[in-house]
Amino acid sequence: MARRPLKLGLIVFLGEFVRTGLLVTLLPALCTGDWHVGLAAAAWAISAHYLVDTLGRAPAGWLVDRSGTRQVLLAGMGLALAALCLLFVLGGHHVPLYLLTGLYGIGTAPLWPATVTEATGDRRQTAASVMGYVFAAWLVGAGLGPVLTDGALHAHLALAYGLLLAGQVAVVLWAPRVTGLTPRLRRPATPWRALGRAIWHVRPLLPGMFAQTLTLGLFLPILTLFAQDVLHLGPVGYAELLFGAGGVAVLLMVPLGRLADRVGVRAPLVVGFALAAVAVALLGGSRSLAAALGFGALAALAYALILPAWNSLLASVAPGGAEGSLWGVFMSIEGLGLAVGPVLGAQAWQAMGTRGPFLVGAAVLGAMAVFYVSYPVQRLGRPPVGAD
Repeated sequence: MARRPLKLGLIVFLGEFVRTGLLVTLLPALCTGDWHVGLAAAAWAISAHYLVDTLGRAPAGWLVDRSGTRQVLLAGMGLALAALCLLFVLGGHHVPLYLLTGLYGIGTAPLWPATVTEATGDRRQTAASVMGYVFAAWLVGAGLGPVLTDGALHAHLALAYGLLLAGQVAVVLWAPRVTGLTPRLRRPATPWRALGRAIWHVRPLLPGMFAQTLTLGLFLPILTLFAQDVLHLGPVGYAELLFGAGGVAVLLMVPLGRLADRVGVRAPLVVGFALAAVAVALLGGSRSLAAALGFGALAALAYALILPAWNSLLASVAPGGAEGSLWGVFMSIEGLGLAVGPVLGAQAWQAMGTRGPFLVGAAVLGAMAVFYVSYPVQRLGRPPVGAD
């Protein structure tokens, strides 16, 4: 059992390392450099990937319930590897670029539904602890991917290519180890009407799924502007801010996940959302690196409280036999929040000034804290899912 969180964490680390290295660093550099297709093409390609990945998670989760995690995960990671290889050959033209980043999104779509199903399906009493490992690995992989790819790119383009291809090959080779020694055939897939009843049962949680990722999305288009124009940070100071706050989240994710398994999910969610609301509001008023680091660390602490507890809550309400399908739906809703957030954040920045996105985010997070204080989430339970 002790090895399973590490196995799950490693595949998430590798998958997100390759994804962020490609989309954040290598693809924009190629589009504005050797490929001569422009930054707008890179933006459309990145959007195509995340749109397809988000919409593909619900069908991928359904396939996980039908065929088992091993088959779906292997097929997806193999498709992602093929898309990467073709992208490096054909990506210098607009249409192939968009099609192949979309194909890469189809390949990566099963990663999270399969991983979370494996993490929570048979071990609900320790789901928060396991998810603490998984999300810590995600943060490390997402942070190191762009940094190491950028370093490799400065040395030689072929080295950056090779780094990402090697990472994706490692994902394909590691995938079978995540799901046990033999393929696990699951029960027949949940009928769509029965799945709809399960979603209706957990409907009080759906706005929260959207709101949490909406809050994160608010800061995507303005964080660099805030660091440069408000805090007056250079590249080194910006990296210190990101890695300082991110390091706090990584270090605390696992112990706070264990805490949620011991005390239940409600208290960590209430404290986490309330703390996050305060931290985000204060961060928006920061005018120095020291203040921003302090409030950023406070936000990271809140994030480490929220994520494992939240996913443990979702695991507790996912009905047996439909875990993959329901996780796919959950993650599609979360992805939509992340897609809407940047637009709202940019509008708040323009309409309300530099503190606008932070105040909007704090209001959303505060509302989530009030919801978990007032709503008895522990009474939701798991709905039965039967054949129609």
